Amino acid sequence: MPVSLVSALSGPEWYLVRVELTVTDVNDNAPEWSMIPAPYLAVVSPDAPAGTLVYKLHAQDGDEGNNGEVEYFLSDGGDGRFEVDRKSGQVRTTGLPLQRDREYLLTVVAADRLGSRSAPAVISVVAGARPPQFTNASFTIAIPENTPEGQPFLVTPAVSFQKRPITYSLLINPSSLFSIAAEMGEISLTRPIDYESDQHRYLLLVRASEGVDSMSSAAEVRVVIVDENDCVPEFLQSIYSKDGVPETVTTATSLLQGETPAKSLLTLTVTSSLLLCHSGGFPLWFYAN
Repeated sequence: MPVSLVSALSGPEWYLVRVELTVTDVNDNAPEWSMIPAPYLAVVSPDAPAGTLVYKLHAQDGDEGNNGEVEYFLSDGGDGRFEVDRKSGQVRTTGLPLQRDREYLLTVVAADRLGSRSAPAVISVVAGARPPQFTNASFTIAIPENTPEGQPFLVTPAVSFQKRPITYSLLINPSSLFSIAAEMGEISLTRPIDYESDQHRYLLLVRASEGVDSMSSAAEVRVVIVDENDCVPEFLQSIYSKDGVPETVTTATSLLQGETPAKSLLTLTVTSSLLLCHSGGFPLWFYAN
């Protein structure tokens, strides 16, 4: 990177010197796992031959050159049924027999050329079928209260390990306020909502199924309703009065208080020759007689 330096001499003379500095990378980053979704799940046929691809590991290292080259290792688990390619990170079968429907837990690590190691990761491999996996263990989203009815605001995708079509449905749907697209997993509102009169938080439960009487899984969805500035102050009375106010009343003195239909506090305050009414942050001015 170029850097300009100024060297001052005696008198008014000075010189500009341009220096080229080269910053070299040091091995100050360890590999980090980047597989999705988590947890790391896989399936394999109980009759899979040797060399069958089961899973693909991937880790990233922030360093450059040799410092950033990552290798993969199987540190524990698998009973000798699986092996990891050091360069590609591919997890494959070794050819030893697999027990049907058994879960094998493989502990793997990633390391760079200079020995910096990642945190261990566990790969769950089932020798058979397993339920669909959502891309997130749970989902949380905040939506404004003016979200249009029928407009999707969240997608809850899931992965089928058997490569079958997935159908989505809502197991928990408070007040039938939400709907979900069966084929896409898109969630939308069935009616308009109002922050001032409806709930502010909703808990949904989405199911992903591969068909009738087949494997399924579920994930929680938390929906938070956000208030929008869609209400203006309204008076509950057409006339407000306060008797017996002395002529010596000082400024900033509160004379009366009330509420609007939206529960905003109204405060009538003396300020100079005017009366100032505040409602939910909106100033309303009145002349004092």
